[in-house]
Formats: sequence, structure tokens, C-alpha cells
Amino acid sequence: MLTLVKSDDAVPIVGIYGAKNKKPEATVYFTHDMQKDNQNVATAAGVLQLHKSEIKREFHMNDEDFKEVCRMIDAEEEPEQGDALRHEFWQILERYENFLKREMWIGDDKDSRFEMNFPVKKADWPGTLTAIGSSGSGKTFHIVQMILRYFKAAPVHNRRQVCWLSPELKIDKTIKKLRDNDRYSLWFHGIDISEKNLREKGMDAASFYQKEIVEKVDGMGDDLILVLDDFPDAARALYPYLERFYNSMLRVARHRNMGVISLIHTYAHGKASSQALQSNKTIVFYPRSQQSRCIQFMRDYLQLNTNYAKELVKKFASLGRWMALQMHSPVCIYNESYLVLL
Repeated sequence: MLTLVKSDDAVPIVGIYGAKNKKPEATVYFTHDMQKDNQNVATAAGVLQLHKSEIKREFHMNDEDFKEVCRMIDAEEEPEQGDALRHEFWQILERYENFLKREMWIGDDKDSRFEMNFPVKKADWPGTLTAIGSSGSGKTFHIVQMILRYFKAAPVHNRRQVCWLSPELKIDKTIKKLRDNDRYSLWFHGIDISEKNLREKGMDAASFYQKEIVEKVDGMGDDLILVLDDFPDAARALYPYLERFYNSMLRVARHRNMGVISLIHTYAHGKASSQALQSNKTIVFYPRSQQSRCIQFMRDYLQLNTNYAKELVKKFASLGRWMALQMHSPVCIYNESYLVLL
């Protein structure tokens, strides 16, 4: 069950932020405790908003009928025997109670949003994440904004180092706010893994990997946020080293309190993504650019039937640019305005 009440067994999922707040106004938790005091409270119209069209179509209802059923649910008023909406009321009430426990929609409040953020406390594990999307989907922008929010929220003396590996480090305008910002130069470190940089360094791939990547990353110590941006497109001779490096980092990330993030074009990247799909806490898709890929992933990895996967992807694509799939319990999907348990 979803709840805003923190308890001993509650597992945090995502924070709810308002306006320009750096701290969450509330946190959404998952709990097995079904006590009434822990349950969410919301109007029927709000809870059923995203399902309104399908409910009206299924029960052949007009807007007035839908409003009346919502009113009765909110008033805890049962329809009398012979009421034309009696059958619909009980069917919709059951769905309302189910949605209230398994979904959360905050899109009707323009000042509230769900937001993916790194923990401000250095002792808290940032987790592992893979962002999957085609060029122009918004994946780099999404991760850059997460890091910028983290830098602004975390105290200067307690900030994590961020290491960004990319074959387009010097030319990608999306990371300019991190790369060319003197304000964050003490914490942001870029490593160019392009074919051009490998040639200019005059090293063989093994030496470059050891001196420019391994030694620099190890020198930053634990508690690092490590970003591998399109590393399958790095210098060809470097790729085997980067693949092993990435998979190794995933395995030790929690023990070293490191956040490990990869940005790739497709989840069908062989060894470059197979370990990630098993180890990652979160997979982020950008459904407006790769709907069929999202559907296939949800069918193959989350065992959702195709029709339900299509329905979810279509819904999330209409609500925002990204959708985060939390792969560890509780398994759920959310974006900036909608969260659903699977």
C-alpha cells in the first residue's frame, strides 16, 4: 500500500516537492501495514481522474453520472435500492479503494511534483540507475538536472564528487552547466573517452584506462557519483575495459556507497546492459521517443501483459518526458505526477 506515513516497515519510494523547494514536503512510502490511519485520503474525482474516460466508456456514463458517483463515494453515502447508479457505484467504489492504495496522482496540483534526487546525506546510498533513450530523448538533461539539484541542496563540506565519463565530454552542450561551471569545479570531474582523446594522449588503450580512468576514479575515493554516458560509443579499443569497469562498479557500488549511472540508447546492448538490468535499482525510460522499446521491456522484465504495458506507456507518455521503473521491492513506475505499484 502507498502511504505518506513513515513507519518502521515503510520503504521510501520518492519525494513530493513543491515550487522551488530543495527539501521534499512529503515522502511516498510503501508499506504492508493496512491500518486505516496509514491509508491515504483523497477525493474520488481526484483518484479516478486518470481513469475517468475508461470508466465512463465501460459503464456508459455521462459527466453528471460520474460526478454523482464521486459525490456519493466522498460522502460515504450508499445509493438506495433501485437507484439507477447503484450497480455502477459499487463497481467504481471498489476501483477507487484499489487505486487509493496502489496509485498516486498529483498532476492536479501544479505546484507539486515527484522528483528523482540523490540523497543529501553522504551516508545514504545514492543507488544505481540506467537511463535509456534515443538521442534527443532528454536522458542527459534529466541526469544533469539531478546532479545540479544535488549540488544546490547538499552542504558544500559534505558534497560527493561526481565523475562523468563520455565520448562527447567536450562537445555535448547539455552538460555545459556542469562542465563549464567554476562554481562546481571542485566536485565535477569529466573524463573524455573519445577516439580523438585517446589518440591525442598517445597511449595504448590499457595505459589510458589505467591512468586516465582507474587511477582518477580510485583517487576520488568512495561516496562517488559515477556517470558513464554512452560508453558503448567510446573509443573502440577502450570499450572492453569500460564494459568490465562498469559491471565491476555495479557489483561494488553499495559496498563503496557509490552511485553508478549509465546512459545508453537501448537496453539491448549485450554485456553493456545485461548486468545493469539485473543490478540496477532504477531504470528510466523516455516514452515519447521509444514507446515500443518501453512496452517490450515491461513485458520481458516485469512480466506485464502487452495490453497493460501499452496502456501504461501511453499514459506516462501523455504525462511527461520520463518514467522511472523501480526494479527492487516495491516494484513501481512513476514520473513527475503519477505513481503506480505493479
